[in-house]
Parts: sequence; structure tokens; C-alpha cells
Amino acid sequence: MRRLDKRGFTVLELLVAVSVTALLAAMLFTITSQVVKTQTQSSGDLETNQVAQFILDRIQEDLQCAIMRNDGSNWFVATVLGEEAPDNSDDPWSENLEDNPKPIRASLRVSSRHWETQGLEVDEIIKENEQGPITESRFGKRGVWLRFFTQAPEVDPDAQNSGAARAVSYQIIRHGLITDSQDAQPRYQLFRSDVSVENTIKAGYNLNPLFDESGNFEYGQLALNQEGIRQTSLINNPLVKIDGYLPTTFSMANNIIDFGIRAYTIRQRSDGTGYLNQIFPDVRESGSTDEYELVCSSKEDSFPQIVDVMVRILTSEGASVIALFEEGKLPVPSSFKGDTEDYWWELAEENSDVFVRRIKVFSNGV
Repeated sequence: MRRLDKRGFTVLELLVAVSVTALLAAMLFTITSQVVKTQTQSSGDLETNQVAQFILDRIQEDLQCAIMRNDGSNWFVATVLGEEAPDNSDDPWSENLEDNPKPIRASLRVSSRHWETQGLEVDEIIKENEQGPITESRFGKRGVWLRFFTQAPEVDPDAQNSGAARAVSYQIIRHGLITDSQDAQPRYQLFRSDVSVENTIKAGYNLNPLFDESGNFEYGQLALNQEGIRQTSLINNPLVKIDGYLPTTFSMANNIIDFGIRAYTIRQRSDGTGYLNQIFPDVRESGSTDEYELVCSSKEDSFPQIVDVMVRILTSEGASVIALFEEGKLPVPSSFKGDTEDYWWELAEENSDVFVRRIKVFSNGV
């Protein structure tokens, strides 16, 4: 009879097979991880790009249709908000679930002095300009509070386009996406408050600066018999307080963790060429103060002719990471060289994108 060969694999053959399998598995894992990472990053970039396009288009239309007059009234006001609220008696900023809040000190990076105090490299360009690139700037804990009058087309489908000026305001508010509930997870939202033409006429054309020795009064607080939800109180506090409407009715987008502008006038040199003269934030005159405000109201003031708008947007994944850290569920790594304020911004910059657009303001003070 024929003898059957029952010989199996040798140990060497088994080792080679296991090694090749492990190598293929490692390669497959690496490729899969890279594909997932790339897909996540691409999805986040697409998301933030779409949000930025929507925000910047809206601001551009408002600014290009801005109206200003040299009559002593405040037609254009921009303020860098730190801890200050536009209306301290009714602060809309939510402090729910905030063990590690957005910092104050580390959130202000406007002048070269801030670059130095935050331990960043200050090169010759930063020294000469007394500020760094706008993409690396930070405009306070609450961003820039921007308000002005515009003749931009109405976005309210029920409103008639009369061409009359109306007050608008942009500011960041940390608030629940829908309600004020203590259980609601707050999100950083950019609000666009749009007062109706009728209520703007009742309130008049004089916006209130925040840093004013005469006192901080709410715009339009003396305007009586205002109609609808588009009332003047929204300029200070954009949350709607009328029954039947969501508080966040005027929220443009969420996950907006910084919003800022640089405003310029165009000056002429003796040789006929022009250059941009920055009027906000005025880093040359502010000195050691951290109060930055532009108020355009008279012939002595320079109305902005060019405005750079900057917006920093978290990805959805980044918003979740920031929320976990603010709730105290994500600790600061022992290897991180810095405090909780620095780590908040470390997470924010890793999980966000910055968008900038230069906008020409066609209306000049007349």
C-alpha cells in the first residue's frame, strides 16, 4: 500500500506566514486610518467652508450697503469685547457646563504687545506693524461687537424692500442651540440682529458705544410702541424674548469661536499712490489698555473704506472636543506646557479653520 505523507508546516514556515499576515494587517490598518483621517478632515473643511461662505457673503452685502452721515450721531461702532457684555444688566452669555471656560487673557491677541506676553515670536514685520497677521489674531473672549446702519436688501420674506436704513449688529453669544435650559449644551453662535425699518426710525440713527464716560445706554431704549420681533433691544442682546419664537431666531451659525475685523481708510501719498491706514483696532494709540473701540459719528472721525473680516469656525468634531474640555471631562495632558487657558486655545486651533475676506465699503461719510 501507498504510504500517506502527513507532514505539516515547519516552525519556520509558520513564522513566515504569521509575519507576512501581521505586516499586511498593519499596512491595511495604516491605510484605513489614513483614509478615515483624510475623510474626516475633508468633511470638516467642507463644512467650515460652507458656513464661512454664508457668513462672509451676508456681512459683505451689509457692509457694502452701509450708510454713514457726518451729523454727530454714531453710525458705525465696533468694539472688542473681553469680559464686558453689551448690556451688563441682561447678559445673554451662558455659563452652563463651563468648568474650563473660554479664557480672557489668552483670547486677546490684537497688538504686538499681546504676541510678546503670550510668549510668541515677534519678528521685524510684527514690530513694524505693531500687530501680527489677522489669521493669528484673537479678538477677545466675546469677539468683536459690530453694529452699523445698512440699506442691504431685506432677508425677511415678509418685509418690503424700501431702501431705508436699518440697524444691524453682529456678535458671538455662547448659548444653547434652542433653549435656555440648564441641561442644554451651549454653543458659540454668531448672531446677526436686524432691526426693522419702522423700529429703526422710531429709535433714531445713533448707536451707543460701550466704553463711554456718559454711561452705557441700550440703543433705542426710549423708542416706544415697537412692533414685531425685530426690535432695537436685539442690538445689545440678540436673544428673542417674545413668546412663540425661539431665543436663537437670529443665530446665523454655531461653532463660531472668534469674530473680528480690521477697518481702514485709504490715504494718498505725495507721489499719488495710496495706502491703507488702520483705524480699528488702533494698536498704535491703545498703549497698555485692552479697550478697543471705533466710533464713527462726525467729520473728525474717519469712516472705514476697507474692512477685513475674520471668522474662526470649529469643525463638528472640534465643537465636541471643546465642549468636553469646558465640562471638565477632558483633562490637560501632563506633557502639555501651559495652563488650562493655553490648552483651550490649543484644542481650538487644532480643530478649527480661519477665514478672512477684504470688503470695500462704498458708502463714505457725507
